[in-house]
Amino acid sequence: MPFTLVSTLPRLRAVYAVPRGPARFQAYIDAVVGGAQATADVAVPPLVAANPMARGDAAAVLDAWLALDAEGVAADVLREAAAELDAPPTPVRVGLTLLDDEGGGWTDRLVNDAARFRAGHTLAQTGWVSVPLWTSEPPSLAALRGSVREAAWRAVHVARTGDPRTLRAMLSQEGRAAAFAGRLPTLDADDLAYTRAVIAPHLGSDHQPLTLAAFYGDPGARAWGYAPLGLSPWAGRDVGLDDARRAEEWR
Repeated sequence: MPFTLVSTLPRLRAVYAVPRGPARFQAYIDAVVGGAQATADVAVPPLVAANPMARGDAAAVLDAWLALDAEGVAADVLREAAAELDAPPTPVRVGLTLLDDEGGGWTDRLVNDAARFRAGHTLAQTGWVSVPLWTSEPPSLAALRGSVREAAWRAVHVARTGDPRTLRAMLSQEGRAAAFAGRLPTLDADDLAYTRAVIAPHLGSDHQPLTLAAFYGDPGARAWGYAPLGLSPWAGRDVGLDDARRAEEWR
């Protein structure tokens, strides 16, 4: 099997069992890098973005995911996805991680979400793929299945092509990943047509302020501090998803 689900959530829960303070931060460092005897095999990159000083709400969300056997479900989804995909050139380790997007300065959701566009670099450097769970969202196995399928498709794609550079490549990659996950566009036909017209002159651009504004829409652009383009949330992603579904390009 090209994907191996590595257990990460119990490791993070053990960190949260330590009272907040220096001892917890040290426990977090040990969980991420494997302690004093750290090697590439014991380091756990998916936990890097977790909030070591998260308060009780994060631990409660994590407990809910553990009660749902999130890692067991994710392992099953990876096996299903592997049967539908060509194998990546090298084995891929996959880990779930809880990101505290309600907890203040440690985790910025957009910054972490945009890691999807660096998945190829991360995979080449570490051999790992991270699947984020968010403290702001109630645990849902349906949502988890979609996220894991997206991550599996993306891993196979970027292992062969590298990371997307232009807006066209970003929309193609993420549209096909979302289609493989079974997602549907949230925009109606008129908004999709409008979005296509707005972004059409920029499809060849690799200018980050423009590409991210197009992908995430105006709320994302404003959060990044970029000039908005007059687009709905996730507008560019939805155009890529609609294109992929029409062409069945994710199969």
